[in-house]
Amino acid sequence: MDKKIGDRNYYYYSGVVHIHTTASDGTQGIEEIISTGEEVGLDFMMFTDHMTLEHRENSLEGWYGKTMVVIGYEHNDAADKNHYLLFGAPRVYPSSLTAREYVAAAAADKALGILAHPDENRNRMGKYPPYPWTEWKVDGFQGMELWNQMSEWMENLTPWNKVAMAFSPRKSMVGPTERLLKIWDEVNLTRRCVGLASVDAHAFPIKIGPLTVRIFPYKVHFKSLRTHVILSEPLADDFEKAKEQLFDAIRESRVFFSNMRWGVADDFEFCAENHTGRVIAGGTLGFDDHTRLRVKLPERATLKIIADGQKILETITDELEYTVAKKGIYRVEAWKKKRGWIFSNHIRIGV
Repeated sequence: MDKKIGDRNYYYYSGVVHIHTTASDGTQGIEEIISTGEEVGLDFMMFTDHMTLEHRENSLEGWYGKTMVVIGYEHNDAADKNHYLLFGAPRVYPSSLTAREYVAAAAADKALGILAHPDENRNRMGKYPPYPWTEWKVDGFQGMELWNQMSEWMENLTPWNKVAMAFSPRKSMVGPTERLLKIWDEVNLTRRCVGLASVDAHAFPIKIGPLTVRIFPYKVHFKSLRTHVILSEPLADDFEKAKEQLFDAIRESRVFFSNMRWGVADDFEFCAENHTGRVIAGGTLGFDDHTRLRVKLPERATLKIIADGQKILETITDELEYTVAKKGIYRVEAWKKKRGWIFSNHIRIGV
């Protein structure tokens, strides 16, 4: 959809990140999953099977109707930790590389690299242990998954709520953890690092007594967490150009993410303006005494303004203008009661 903010037109696209197919540990073929994505109206789908680019090598990237399909892969170290989503890498890097080495290799190849479920933390061992990011001294990644749908579901799972969570998986979702948001804000104090949401779709079947239930079928995933990108011109018909537009928007943090369970977020707006100009999320603006943040929500919710990682305002509204008192990095969150709904990336003011 296109939208006018101030005197400029912007183009909003929403899609899903981190999808697995039968090429690794997903449970459906890529063509069937793409068809589901088209059915629910996704603008883009970003596939990431483990340690394989099979589908890209088979020329399955491209436009499918109005849905853009991008194929990357998910890398991990020898201990099956430090999972890393890679898009635009020329090949699958050797499995023997350390996290530092494959992050550096991807950066040298100008690939887009996103930390996958970096804060994964659960007691459920055995078949599904946690796969956290542990190499925080490594630099060179462009972003991180702040909200991973599958990870959150499994972290909240207990023997007592298993049935309820299997049959109503979206209802249990809360939002990114405070500990990961803190890490993300700290990284952004020194450099830009995009935050996004991912579905981590596998459509795993689980046994509940005599029944087999497929938790988070692909369609359910695709109606839950969305990553939204903002462009200054429409996505190109040429696929390679459109892919670069998508990657550039992600690298530059022109991104917000939302949980569709609590409402469609397409009409969300977040910008900063003063005498020097106007910028959206991902932008940098000089500071003066007339600098203002403007936020517009699709409907009333609890709106939080976060500056340099600290909450400075919380109010219930659908629209807000806020005068900025000092230089810093600013972002906003919208909540429905105690459930996360919309999360922006940062705007940098005077820094």
